[in-house]
Amino acid sequence: MRFSPEKEKEIIKIWGEKIPGNTGESKHDRMNWDDSLSPEDMFVKYPGIWDKTTDKIGDMRGNDTMVYREEIKDGYANETYVDEPFIVPYLVPGSKKCVISCPGGAYLTKSIDSEGADIAEFLNAAGISCFVLWYRSYPYKAPYMFLDLQRAIRYVRFHADEYGIDPDKIATVGFSAGGNLVGVQAVITQDNPVNVEGYVSDEIDKVDGKPNAAGLIYPAVTVADDKIQVVMADVETYNDSEKRAAFAAKYELKDHVNEDVCPIFMCNAADDDVIDAYHMVDFARALRDKKIPHELHVFPYGGHGFGGCKPNDTIYYPGFVPPDLTAVSQWKDLFVTWLNKVL
Repeated sequence: MRFSPEKEKEIIKIWGEKIPGNTGESKHDRMNWDDSLSPEDMFVKYPGIWDKTTDKIGDMRGNDTMVYREEIKDGYANETYVDEPFIVPYLVPGSKKCVISCPGGAYLTKSIDSEGADIAEFLNAAGISCFVLWYRSYPYKAPYMFLDLQRAIRYVRFHADEYGIDPDKIATVGFSAGGNLVGVQAVITQDNPVNVEGYVSDEIDKVDGKPNAAGLIYPAVTVADDKIQVVMADVETYNDSEKRAAFAAKYELKDHVNEDVCPIFMCNAADDDVIDAYHMVDFARALRDKKIPHELHVFPYGGHGFGGCKPNDTIYYPGFVPPDLTAVSQWKDLFVTWLNKVL
């Protein structure tokens, strides 16, 4: 999906001429979209990774069609592997701190307004600059989304003087799958080199790629036995128990915590029916054991995807009761207070 017209600003492409992972080939190698499908077809007849009634993965054409409509037809992606990740700046004059916001969407789509522009809005009101990141997602596979965030950090740090930002005060925040993205980059990818065949590093790649702080909001801190592996890897990986376990181990945050991890903020609602909020506790224990500063909040209610905590952020389906955002709306003030403390 695209930014709504009133929220779209300057787009800044973060990679150079050569973008790792861009082959120019057709995305039909993984996708089989059908633009004639109705919403009911997409979510009921062909639910793909949304089907919680079985651990088997079924026909993905519903997911593929959603990605086609939201990311390609009405978004910034292409039908071939030539997508160009970018950031959109929301700058506060005089602000030395900034946050790179990573919208979620199961690595299928990106909630670019409610978890991007709306986040920038409240951070700007608190005197903090923000960059909203549009990163590559399905049908791109890991690690390209993680490399995009790493590159965004390096890009902002490389251009810090131009933006009036302190290069040591660059944080990230991510939502749902975006929380996984932020977590993996902060814990695992960090400042690693871009190890992709054919890619030639440039001056920006020499800049430190680690954030100074990271916020994980209703995050997917684990992908073990989760159908999101179909998106991040492929159906073959998910359907093979050994490959599935190996992929999960590669990106299991709690097992990769080291002394170089930045301060971490986490929050979720106890009644989140998409991601188990208490997975964060296992990750928090690992942070504690390595003496990494962290803050953890589990609110009693608020559901999944509360983002900027605006009631109209979520698309409600017939019979669906909108969540009460009273409790979870606290996360914004808590996050800003935490940011001002650690940066």
